[in-house]
Amino acid sequence: MSKLTDKQQRFIEEYCVDFNATQAAIRAGYSQSTARAVGCENLTKPNISEKIKEHLESLTLSAEETTKMIADMAKANITDYMVKKTVEHTPRVRKGLQELIDELEYKLELEEEFCAEKGFTEKEYDDFQEQLQPIRDKILRYRIELRKNPDASRIVNGETEFIDTFDLDIEKIKADKQFGKVKSFKQGKYGLEVELYASDAALDKLAKIHGLYKDNLNLKGELNGSITPENWLMLQNKK
Repeated sequence: MSKLTDKQQRFIEEYCVDFNATQAAIRAGYSQSTARAVGCENLTKPNISEKIKEHLESLTLSAEETTKMIADMAKANITDYMVKKTVEHTPRVRKGLQELIDELEYKLELEEEFCAEKGFTEKEYDDFQEQLQPIRDKILRYRIELRKNPDASRIVNGETEFIDTFDLDIEKIKADKQFGKVKSFKQGKYGLEVELYASDAALDKLAKIHGLYKDNLNLKGELNGSITPENWLMLQNKK
């Protein structure tokens, strides 16, 4: 058997992708004008056709691998791809103006105590008091508004806290997509959208593989081709 050229080896690999001889020849590096003729000719060569057969066999899953893949599809759950992270979160809350006034006055009181204990010079004291004036002005404005509207409020930042959030593990999803466990994924309007294979269809295939369906049943309450109550329970326990 003659040795394959680099282009012929590439043709074999490309042909096994989509079984299109012309496109395989083009992707292998042959001229587009001769790709159709070269592709057809390559398929008639015994050494190339034999290598194509060997390559396809190497790509074929064994019965055990096929069963495991179907089982993985049946057991797949989107939570398998969730990653928990702890992050800081500052909620937005509604507070009445009186509560906001109380908070500002407490802040002002702390600043005044700091000013008294710091031992400022006269100029430093005046500068510091000037910095506190916006707080006093805000308190005054809130009091005026509160007299006119006792129910007045504001949406403000609440207490910052740590919360658990969940993100999708994109690398794991990509890997499982290559291995056939994930049907598809894409970036949607609200983030990553992941589609898994239907577990009921995979369970049905597993049931057939393991012979859980009965081909010949009597007419005592069971229909031909149905599944026995015992086997149905077994299937439910697999979910």
